[in-house]
Amino acid sequence: MGPVLASVRRLLLAALVVGCFVTVGAAPAQAACSCAEAATPLMARLKAADAVFTGTVTSVERLGSVPSAPGGVGAASRVFTQQVEAETVYKGRVDAPAQVVTTTPQVRPTCGLGRLVSGERYVFLVQAAGTAGAEGWSDDGCAGTRLATDAYVAQVEEVLGSGDPVTPPPPPPAAVLTDVDTDAPTSVGRAVAPGLALTLVGLLGLVLVLRLRSRRR
Repeated sequence: MGPVLASVRRLLLAALVVGCFVTVGAAPAQAACSCAEAATPLMARLKAADAVFTGTVTSVERLGSVPSAPGGVGAASRVFTQQVEAETVYKGRVDAPAQVVTTTPQVRPTCGLGRLVSGERYVFLVQAAGTAGAEGWSDDGCAGTRLATDAYVAQVEEVLGSGDPVTPPPPPPAAVLTDVDTDAPTSVGRAVAPGLALTLVGLLGLVLVLRLRSRRR
């Protein structure tokens, strides 16, 4: 029995070693995301973004399932909706401080951003949300949204400049009230009286001139 047990042990050990190699070799492929952010230059990510701005997350809500993007896992994916107080805009139309940014969970192979941290300040590189059930802006994990560290903000400003502050839209102009003339309308006689007086004066002057001419003759 001794040689048999030794052979069995050797076979089990060999199978374990082979299994480890297979697992290690397959891990990078399984762990790989559909985008490799580190391999994408910041310039390319900034160019691809519909909007780039800094802002602080004020609240986070997890929504139900929405249709996933092509290449995603399954027919639907849950999303997180972040209410963001935007501060500085570097690119795109961000015309009000209150913005909405949706993100997807950190699952393979899409590797979304997951739930952002309320109270933290981020540099948002986002796309206009075009997914059914979403609004505002979205980041699928590949756009380049990160915490707004001094180093990352400096990299963005090196490409896009110092940006502009996000200001709320101006209030609508105040209504101007105009006084309405409630006096009684002027009668026809009163309206034409000045004209008649001028006509009579003109006629009298003409008669006087004619008489003076007749006397001289």
